[in-house]
Amino acid sequence: MHDLNLLKNNRKLSRDELTIAKQICNEAYKSVVERADYMTKCNVDRKFALPAANWSFEAPNEFMNLFKRIAKTDELDINRLRFFTAVFSGYSLFEVTAAAGLTASDICFREDIDQTLAIKLCERNRVFVDEHHRLVADLPGEFIFRPPNMLGEIGHMVNGVLVNNDTNTYQERINLIWESGLGDLIRNRIEENGEVKALEIGGGYGALAYWFKSAFPNASYTIIDLPESLVFSRLYLSLTRPDIKTGFGLNEIKYGVQFLPNYMAEQLNGSFDLIINTLSMSEMTEYQVRKYAHLIKTSWLKKGGIFFEQNQDNTHINLLFAQQILMSEFSHRTAINRGETLRNGYPNVWSNDFVTLHEKRRTVLAEASGPAPAETSQSFLNRAVRSVRARLQW
Repeated sequence: MHDLNLLKNNRKLSRDELTIAKQICNEAYKSVVERADYMTKCNVDRKFALPAANWSFEAPNEFMNLFKRIAKTDELDINRLRFFTAVFSGYSLFEVTAAAGLTASDICFREDIDQTLAIKLCERNRVFVDEHHRLVADLPGEFIFRPPNMLGEIGHMVNGVLVNNDTNTYQERINLIWESGLGDLIRNRIEENGEVKALEIGGGYGALAYWFKSAFPNASYTIIDLPESLVFSRLYLSLTRPDIKTGFGLNEIKYGVQFLPNYMAEQLNGSFDLIINTLSMSEMTEYQVRKYAHLIKTSWLKKGGIFFEQNQDNTHINLLFAQQILMSEFSHRTAINRGETLRNGYPNVWSNDFVTLHEKRRTVLAEASGPAPAETSQSFLNRAVRSVRARLQW
C-alpha cells in the first residue's frame, strides 16, 4: 500500500521564506534586464550567450511567460513551484501527464485541486511506483533521490520517497552515476582534496543539484544557465536547503551552490572535477555546443576531470544530437550502456585524459570512437518531451 501525497501534505513556506523568494526573483529579473548592458561592457559573444535554438525569445513563448509569472512571486505560485517546471522535465504535475501540448504559465488553481489530483494520481502515477522499485533495487541509500515534501511535490510515498515521473527521471541519472563508477571517483576526489568541484550546465529546476549536495556535502557546486531558468533552480535549492550557502554571479561558494547566468560563462575561472549536462545541449545551436566544449576542455576541466553528458537525438525535430558534435571535440569518450532503452538519451563520459571507471551492475562501459547506434525505440514520455518543445519553440 502506497499513500498519496497531495498538496495538503506539503510544508508551506513561512513569511521569512517568501521574503527570500522575493529577493531571488527580484535579482533574477534584474539579471535579465541588465544582460544586454553586461554583454556590451564585457564584450560577450552574443551568438553564444543569448537564448537560441529551442530557447529563443524572439517571440512570446511559454518559457518567457513562465519566467514573468514566477518573477511576480505570488505566494500560491511559489508554494506550488513544481507545477511550473514541465518546461524542464516535459511532464506536468498539475495534469499528472506528459506535457505535450500543455502550458503551465496560464495555470489556474481551483479549490478542489487535491480531489482532482488524487483521482489523476491513482489512475496515472502507479506505473512510476513500479518503475521506482526497479530503479532503486540494491542501491546505496545515498544514491536514492528523495524529493522534499514541499513546493507542490505530489505523488505516492514509497518507503519514505515521494515518487512521481520526475523522481524517476532524476533517479535514472543518479543510477548512471553510481553504476558507471562516477560516484566512486567523486568520493575519491573528496578524500584526496577535502572537496569535489562540480559544474552543471543547464540545471533545470535544481533536482540533480539537490541530490548531489545531499549525497556529497563537501561538494562545491556551480550551475550555469539562462537567467530565466536560474530563477527556478535557485528558488528550489534555496527554499528546500536553507542550510546550503548560495551565491549569484562569479564569486565561488565553497561547499555551497553558485548560480551563474550563462552570459557570464566566459568569465568563469573555475576548475572542476566533474562537469554535467543533461538534455539541454541537444537543444542549443551547434555554435553554442562547440563553445561550451571549448571552455570545458581548455578552461574548466581539471586534469583527470570528466564531463558526464546525457542527451537525446533531436535531429528529427531540426535540433541537434550533441554527441555527434562532441565526438570531434574530445579525445576520449566512454559510452555508458545499460543494455536497455533509457528515458533521456545516450549517456557518455568525455575527458581530455583517459579515465578509468569501475562500473557496478548492469552498466557496460566502452571506450568509443564512433557514434552510438541509431535509437530504435523511444518511450511515450520522450516523444512527448520532444513534441512539446518543438511545438512551443522555446
